[in-house]
Amino acid sequence: MDAAIITAVAAVSGSIVGGLASFATTFFTQRNQAHRDFLSRDVAHREELYAQFIKEATNLYIDSLDKPLTNPTALIGMYSLVGRIRLTAGNKVLLAAEKVMETIVDSYNRPPIKFEDVYKVWRKEHVDPLKEFTEACREELKLMLKLL
Repeated sequence: MDAAIITAVAAVSGSIVGGLASFATTFFTQRNQAHRDFLSRDVAHREELYAQFIKEATNLYIDSLDKPLTNPTALIGMYSLVGRIRLTAGNKVLLAAEKVMETIVDSYNRPPIKFEDVYKVWRKEHVDPLKEFTEACREELKLMLKLL
């Protein structure tokens, strides 16, 4: 073979290998970045959803302590949030949200109590209907952040 042909083939082969390496590096970098962006948006979405649920559930729970449920449509917001949680969250978070929902409905079915009595029970028994939910959310978000 002629030395010029060997040199030309070597140059073309080197260009192809260099181009493929550059393409592969760019492809995998972009893919990894897209995955990280998706996870970041998912974490932010879940944080917002969980915060909305906590706010709604807290308002309903406080409301349920001193009066019966006269208007069942007051629960629509919470049921809607649980449905949205069902779409994205893990089982532990979903079960905890459903438990909060049951606690609130049960609380509406109990006779109204005074704030002083609520405070005494809370101090004595450390009642926190959202504790299990918030802990499950924290665990789930922590696992998601590890993937970033």
